[in-house]
This record gives sequence, C-alpha cells and structure tokens, in this order.
Amino acid sequence: MSFPPTDALRRALDSRRPMAMYIMPGGDSTYTLFESATPRPLVDEESDFGLFYAPFAHRDEAPMLLSPRGDDGGQSHEILPVEIPAYTSREVYTAHVESIIAQHSALGGGKTVYARRISDPTARADWAAIAEEYMGLFPDTFRFLFATPDAGCWLGASPELLLRRRRGSDTVETMALAGTLRSDSHQWDEKNREEHDYVTRFILDTMRDFGLNPKVGPAEEVRFGTLRHLCHRITASYTGPLVPLLNRLSPTPALSGFPREESLRTIERLEGDRSLYGGYVGVNDAEGAYVAVNLRSVCFNPHSGGYCIYAGGGITSLSDPADEWLETESKSQRLRECVKRHTQG
Repeated sequence: MSFPPTDALRRALDSRRPMAMYIMPGGDSTYTLFESATPRPLVDEESDFGLFYAPFAHRDEAPMLLSPRGDDGGQSHEILPVEIPAYTSREVYTAHVESIIAQHSALGGGKTVYARRISDPTARADWAAIAEEYMGLFPDTFRFLFATPDAGCWLGASPELLLRRRRGSDTVETMALAGTLRSDSHQWDEKNREEHDYVTRFILDTMRDFGLNPKVGPAEEVRFGTLRHLCHRITASYTGPLVPLLNRLSPTPALSGFPREESLRTIERLEGDRSLYGGYVGVNDAEGAYVAVNLRSVCFNPHSGGYCIYAGGGITSLSDPADEWLETESKSQRLRECVKRHTQG
C-alpha cells in the first residue's frame, strides 16, 4: 500500500480509540496502519510487535506498546482530550535562555536543551490532512502518528535514530545528532561543535558503562528541510534486551543537555512536563526494532483540533538568544505551515 491513507487516518482518529501509523525512513512511502490498537507495556521483544513510545521523563519503565487490535480484556481505551500547554512567548523564551547562558558561563561549560511551545488550544485543524502533507515532506525520516489514552495524539517526522537492531543481528546502531545550521553559507562554529561533542561523548560513555565497545563512524551532515545537523553514526555488538539500553540512553544530551541530571532539573524548572516530546517512539516487528527520538513533532486533540508544537535547541555559554529563537522557528516552520494550511479561521 502507498501513502497517504487520508480517509483511513480520519476514520481512525474519529473513532476515539487507540491507533497507530508509521512510515520507515527511505524513499518508499509504504505505511503500516493499525486503525484500532491495544495499548499495553512492551514486555517480550521477541513477540510484542507494534509501535511503542516512552515519555521524556520515563523513569526506566517499560515503554507502552500499541499493537494491532487483539484481546483488550474488555477495557475501554477512549482517547480523551489532553491539556494543551500555553504558548511560550518570546519574552519568556529570551529570559529563560539568558538564565541558562549565565548558568553555563558560571560553571565554565555545559549545555541545556530548552524547548519552546507553539500552541493554540482552540484551533480547528484537520489532522488527517496535516499528517498527509507533513509526512510527505521528509522521506528520510521516521514518520509517525498515534493516539494513546495516556498522552493524547502525536504526529512527527524524526531525523534522529536512537537505537536500531535488525532481527537476528548482534549489532545495535545509534547516532549522535546535534548542532544546527540554517544556511549552506555558514560553517560549523565552536558552539555547534561543542554541542555535538557533548552528545557523542555521552553516548560513548553510556555504552561503555553498559559493557559495550562502541565504534564511531566519520562525521556527516544530516539534513531536515533547509537545516543541517552534525552527525556521527555509532555501532556496537549487543544481543541483550533493548529496553534497558534505550532507557539508559534516553534522553541523550541532544534533547536534555550535559551534565544530564543537572540539565534535567533545569528543564523541569523552566519548562515543566514535556510529556512525550524528547522521549522515544519506535517499531518492533518481524524485521527488528527501530527507535527514533520524538522530535519535530506535535501533540494535538483530534476532535477539538487544539495543538502544541515543540521546538528546542541546545543552549551553551556561547549561545545568542535571538539566534536560538530563529533556530526554533526554522525547526518548526514546515510543521507550522502544514497546520496553518489545514486550520479553519
């Protein structure tokens, strides 16, 4: 089957039941859709197939799995409206970024990922049409749309691989993806290289602490629309369960910061609850497991239409608040344009 299944998406969202759809990275537009899905924890990686997700603050729990409709024990899993967070004004954003810059300047280094919210709780948006357009824009990303009773509905197109292992393989793959440029005319500067190095170092140290021997590939650039990101692909031999490794890696400094625990405290103080943004979303099927970071995404209410787009950036002592604001504008631009085109009023 080929994407887009707009009528099927609209039917699934209108049902007010759990559903899931995803498209793997690559030029193929083949999609997998569960118009009706059963939510439960992912327990057995060998047989629990479907789309799974974990929040930013996961506390080492098993991720939740949305599997094709099976026996749900007669439980009701109606999708209820979620509270849409308030819009982050430029004044608030600037004040918070300035406080993070001062914090890292005083400490002599470090990074905190601060995310703004671009939200409208009263919007009347057509989310099936938005999903059709948005997913068609970024064929090299992991694209997802799912409705879950615990966290509402999420749409995203993530360029960032958190972890992958093909069925029968003893190799896991991940990437350090951090640092952003908005123009081909710009060169990678100290701020972006420092930001990227924090992520690479964290992933390598975490894998080594887990008993693995990671190998780092050459530096690359990964594009998302007009944006350029620094990337190093990392592999290691590992045959154990993926969830403990996933929860050790997530959130990487690409979505939290470095040192991580200190950054997490700053994020909680300035942002509050990120819900699923910055967590992970992935697929476990007969081909293996593919897990991406939940970013370039939006949480929405399918019936009222209200939404919240999340857009973040790494703040260091070398950051400029005005430039960081423009980075969030660039990261969210295509999604904002899709929402605008399919919103009444």
